[in-house]
Amino acid sequence: MCPTWRDGVRGVQVLPLIERDADNVRVEAGPGTGKTFGLVRRIERILSPEGLGVNGAEVLVVAFNRVIARQLGIAIQQRLETFDHEGSPRIRTIHALCLEVVGEDLRILLPHERECMIYDVRTAHPNIAEEFQNFKETEQALRDHEAGIGEHLTLWQAAREWLTRHHAQLLSDLPGLFSARIDGGDLPDHQYRYVIVDEFQDLTPGEQALVFKLKRPEGQLVALGDSRQSIYRFRGNELEGLAKITEIADERGEAVVDIPMQECQRCPPEIVVAANRLMGLAGVQEMTPVKVTPANLHNVVWNTIEDEASGMARAVVENVARHPEDVHLVMTTRRQFGYRLREHIRELNPELRVELNFSEGVLEEWAAREAFLFFSLIADEDAPTWRAWLGYQDSAIGSAYKAPKRNSDAYLRFLRATDDEIVIAKIEGLTQEPRLQKRGAGGTILWDRARRFMDLKNRLVQDDMSPEEIVEQIFDPEAWIGELYDEPGTARFDLEQMKIAELAQLTKRREKRPQESNANRLKYVARQLRYAVGTKEPLVEDREKPDIMVTTLWGAKGVTADHVYILGACREAIPGTKREEYPGTDAEYEAEQKRLFYVSITRTTRTLVISRAREVHHTEARRLGLAAGGYGMVQLQMTPFLREILEVMPAAVPGANWPGCG
Repeated sequence: MCPTWRDGVRGVQVLPLIERDADNVRVEAGPGTGKTFGLVRRIERILSPEGLGVNGAEVLVVAFNRVIARQLGIAIQQRLETFDHEGSPRIRTIHALCLEVVGEDLRILLPHERECMIYDVRTAHPNIAEEFQNFKETEQALRDHEAGIGEHLTLWQAAREWLTRHHAQLLSDLPGLFSARIDGGDLPDHQYRYVIVDEFQDLTPGEQALVFKLKRPEGQLVALGDSRQSIYRFRGNELEGLAKITEIADERGEAVVDIPMQECQRCPPEIVVAANRLMGLAGVQEMTPVKVTPANLHNVVWNTIEDEASGMARAVVENVARHPEDVHLVMTTRRQFGYRLREHIRELNPELRVELNFSEGVLEEWAAREAFLFFSLIADEDAPTWRAWLGYQDSAIGSAYKAPKRNSDAYLRFLRATDDEIVIAKIEGLTQEPRLQKRGAGGTILWDRARRFMDLKNRLVQDDMSPEEIVEQIFDPEAWIGELYDEPGTARFDLEQMKIAELAQLTKRREKRPQESNANRLKYVARQLRYAVGTKEPLVEDREKPDIMVTTLWGAKGVTADHVYILGACREAIPGTKREEYPGTDAEYEAEQKRLFYVSITRTTRTLVISRAREVHHTEARRLGLAAGGYGMVQLQMTPFLREILEVMPAAVPGANWPGCG
């Protein structure tokens, strides 16, 4: 009798993933090749009494982010319900696993707090400021040290000193801390017989080393990934991450078995051809199409960005009406494009469920960031949050809020004056001093931020308010967005998302612990929000299937849809200008952006629409972060990655003449 884990297996490349055993199994799996299906069935074979009969507690599955972890968990649980087994596997992101083992009560430093730390380190240690010419060099050196790419011990020690003073921990250091505790003998019971790692290429070198240590000496590691989908260089991952498995395994005296998976079962043949053209220099085997159904391809050009938003909204709404049971995914090169699209969709059909899910941080807008900091200080004041609050300057227009060097000199003097214990009472005391009193560089701005906090506290928070009332009041957009504020739509959305998330958390916490004090309840939800912001996970989890998903290119990894619409596919947005946090060269940055485009077009099973505008006003281009020079209305060009696949795509059609997806 055929074992159940073979049911429904298609092609010839999935079965080895399910059944092949070795010390280390490396699976180079292109998009849509059945990697997730094979992973689930492999776990079934491991746990099934008809297979290996292993207790689920001996199996660890590591996913790249919480969204993918949740999707894997659902798929695995559904399969486990079809047979008897003992125990369930642990499914975690690498950072969630580290927090769970090392300590969930650790105060993890958020990205904006990390910026302040680096400025403080440069101010407090002139030798470090001399060694690294500017903030960018210092930040990258610290990232390299954390990722295990380079060693900058003095800088690391200075950062550790700052973290100790502020009672905080770096998120990126958790894998190293976990690894060190294993090496030191603190955690002998935290190893597994079977370790399965999805998207292995997205791990840093330190995280890769950790997952090997999580495997017992007689255990088995399965690493799945695709170097062509490596799009996280800025966080320390390595393009050659999968290739390094051989090096690590050799050091451990272990063998590596390779399982290639290049039979694309998801995408139509035209998309597979386009994907192979984009990745001609990848150095891996090309994908081969399995599907024979032709793709529904469209290449559309609009006059302006506003025309694109309204025209694409109409096309998406019409296509949803034609295919209401299908999955519709909109990807944008800028978050703002997604907000505009959603508003036009609401005007056309307010009944449609539109889910916005952006991987970019929810604190990009000043109004959202300041409200988040203020709420954190009211609910759960701590040193890193005070550092961040005092490191900015007031801004009514939502820009130019980053004070020079984050007021580092004045802040460090104030920190010493408070014996490293900044609290509301000392902030209030600061406001009683003359504003122009000498406090070092940034002293008056520091005073302004203290005054701003006390004014907001007196205006927005009263002692008799419930936690729900505090959340409603603090995250009310009207409290932060005035008439002069630039790009208010984005800030409003982020504030609403945080409010919805906190109110939902309060409801769940009240049901779980009805006797808990309001202060402790508020502190709990503030910490939950801080964790979500720090890990860039969705603040609001929509359990119902949306009619339309809207995300940025970064946020679509791991998602599959019947109909994919890509907005903003212009050169000025992708690749655009190399971001400051990107550690590589311009050429390396463009290569990664090409991989991002590759990931984006391979999400579809049927329809692909690539859309862009021809022109934008130069002020709007700057606001959107588009690399468009000139004044007045400036021209936008198609992304060079579209040029590489024009032989597959149809000729561009003006938006005014485009009949829609058909």
